[in-house]
Amino acid sequence: MKDDLINDEKFECRASTELTIGSLIICSLFFALLVLVEDNSYILIVGFLFTVAALFLNAIMLFHLVESFISLPSQRDYIGRKILILLSNIPIALLYYTIIIKLNLL
Repeated sequence: MKDDLINDEKFECRASTELTIGSLIICSLFFALLVLVEDNSYILIVGFLFTVAALFLNAIMLFHLVESFISLPSQRDYIGRKILILLSNIPIALLYYTIIIKLNLL
């Protein structure tokens, strides 16, 4: 009976969406600065460090969402959407990386 109460709890995780949007905005700002500023070596270093930190935090959030996806079967649609939103940063980051390589900014 106690397991039924645990599985029926409402899953509210706004932090994953806020983390995704925040990471996207900050990475986009670093990308724009990298493209617009001529002496971009400092921007490249700080942007790389931020990207590593964001990758680490997003990985932690992904593990949390996957664990919740498994343990809360009644909330799988909602949690699945949160996982897809979190993973949407990957193609955007690859696009930024491809543009940087094509423009020979590295």
